[in-house]
Amino acid sequence: MRDTAFRSPQRRRPWLAAVVTLALGLSVTPAVHAQSSLPGSSDLSDSFRPSDPPQRTPLRTEYPDIDNLPSGVALERVEWITNRRIALFIRSAAMPGELQQVQILLARDWHSAPTRTFAEVWALDGLRARNDDSGWTIETNIEQFYADKNVNVIMPVGGESSFYSDWQQPDNGKHYKWETFLMQELVPILDSGFRSNKERAVVGLSMGGTAAMNLAQRNPHIFGFVGSFSGYLDTTSAGMPQAILAAQRDAGGYDGTRMWGQPGSQDWIDHDPKLGIEALKDTKVYVSAGSGRDDFGQSDSVATGPANAAGVGLEILSRMSTETFVRHARAAGVEPVVHFRPSGVHAWPYWQFEMTQAWPHMANALGLSREDRGPECTTVGAIAEATKSGVIGSCVNNEYPVEDGMRQDFRNGVAYWSPDTGAHALFGAINARYHHIGGPASWLGFPKTGELTTPDGVGRYVHFEHGSIYFTPATGAVEVPASTMAAWGTANWERGPLGYPTGAPRDVNGGQVQEFQKGAVVTNSTGRANLVHGAIGAKYKELDTVSSPLGFPKGPERPIRGGAFQEFDNGNIYWSAATGAHYIKYGDIFRHWGGQGYEQGKFGFPTADHAAIPAGGEIVEFRNGTISQVNGTIKEG
Repeated sequence: MRDTAFRSPQRRRPWLAAVVTLALGLSVTPAVHAQSSLPGSSDLSDSFRPSDPPQRTPLRTEYPDIDNLPSGVALERVEWITNRRIALFIRSAAMPGELQQVQILLARDWHSAPTRTFAEVWALDGLRARNDDSGWTIETNIEQFYADKNVNVIMPVGGESSFYSDWQQPDNGKHYKWETFLMQELVPILDSGFRSNKERAVVGLSMGGTAAMNLAQRNPHIFGFVGSFSGYLDTTSAGMPQAILAAQRDAGGYDGTRMWGQPGSQDWIDHDPKLGIEALKDTKVYVSAGSGRDDFGQSDSVATGPANAAGVGLEILSRMSTETFVRHARAAGVEPVVHFRPSGVHAWPYWQFEMTQAWPHMANALGLSREDRGPECTTVGAIAEATKSGVIGSCVNNEYPVEDGMRQDFRNGVAYWSPDTGAHALFGAINARYHHIGGPASWLGFPKTGELTTPDGVGRYVHFEHGSIYFTPATGAVEVPASTMAAWGTANWERGPLGYPTGAPRDVNGGQVQEFQKGAVVTNSTGRANLVHGAIGAKYKELDTVSSPLGFPKGPERPIRGGAFQEFDNGNIYWSAATGAHYIKYGDIFRHWGGQGYEQGKFGFPTADHAAIPAGGEIVEFRNGTISQVNGTIKEG
């Protein structure tokens, strides 16, 4: 609850009403995509080349059990997007149903100093937050900016029009409880499982700027720094609730009265940043806003394109509400860092700029050393030679030992060196997959090549000491052991009947199975590998490969007149164009069929799989009849 002094109605401000009218007339459409084409950025991480989709691979490294979580809360899984960007998927008690996603940009020394803890910078999204990735990674260079800084960057994903608040009622099939989720469920997960030192800053743009102030004010023990970039920091003055409600209708069709109730209610008062300023007396506060003047084309502009009308109007609204906030702050004895720019509109290039301007103040509030703010580094020797093309950007630390070699981290990838393999640079999806298999400590060992293009021009690959990783946009990045590589190579690798690998090798029944686009390579307990592909491979996969009644393949597929067959431990699969692929187990029926000439005899190819008879016994249907066995007696039909 706020002090009762803050509960009186606010005076009408004619200037504010005029600006709100302007914003409403522009459909209150934030210009978050009007200037979103930043050089070198896209919907993907800049750690990937433009053709690479985000590669999300299951976490191999085990995190410790996370204690002291509320009932019903659990970290369900962690996926790796790059070697230093991960996605947490959390089962929330506050927002049950779909898993909640939070992405983390890991601190610079996360890998080189595995026992260290790190401060956090929370970056909140805008009104049109998407459910797949944060606007910060989609629209800005946040990954590159923080690559050399020793903080974990925490980015909640989703929450369109939510103001990261606990809503009074559900709407659009959702019942937002973002404040409870972030403060009571996410914080313990970060503290217990992700090496937080519990020093935290929170910043946000537009809606996220308002939400950052609300979270910091309502949870003053959590954050030591709060920053608003073009936020709306006066939510109760005349016209402001109407502008917010209109924006929520425009961004997702939400009824904003389900958030804090009707304008003028206590919940609106309790979420007005200017009225909660007393709670920030021990917090470093940073606010910024442009003037609404389009400066595109000027020499000192950060804009990447001309502004649209909504971007102008919304920034004016942010500027005026932020000015009101600053006056309240100073009256309460809180002196924020204020940057009111002489130009600038409501668009991502300006918020990217503001993140860099706020960083020194965040670093001070978080107590970071000079070294942790972005040290100088150098590349030397073989790693310097392997990275001189700039394909993985500039270094973020000096090389450090891993296994019997060295590693050095760069803004867009990693370089490895060992005396047996030399130095090679890795990046993108293959680098992410390699790192989270275990890197040089894994069964793959050190890389023997950099990233190469496959002969068909579709995929890319890297060879390692004991295998390879292949990537295509359709299949993602998949590791292939050397023994499987050899068997795959007998069929001309990706240009052959198997295509590309689609899943990691699986240990099954003492052997190993690796699936490909059009089949599998199956290795038995003696290390002998065989290919299973085409219609026979599809049938074998349908039967659950080596866990099926057939067991392991004993040899390759063999052509026969009218079709093909393949032998397995406990039976064969036969295929013809007319009958498809079906299996027969070894035993009395198989021997009887063989005595009649197999598929070339009077029965022909099987037309159904070997099956049990409900009354007891077995039967196989063929093109020209059936063979059954009941109580040891073979019958033809």
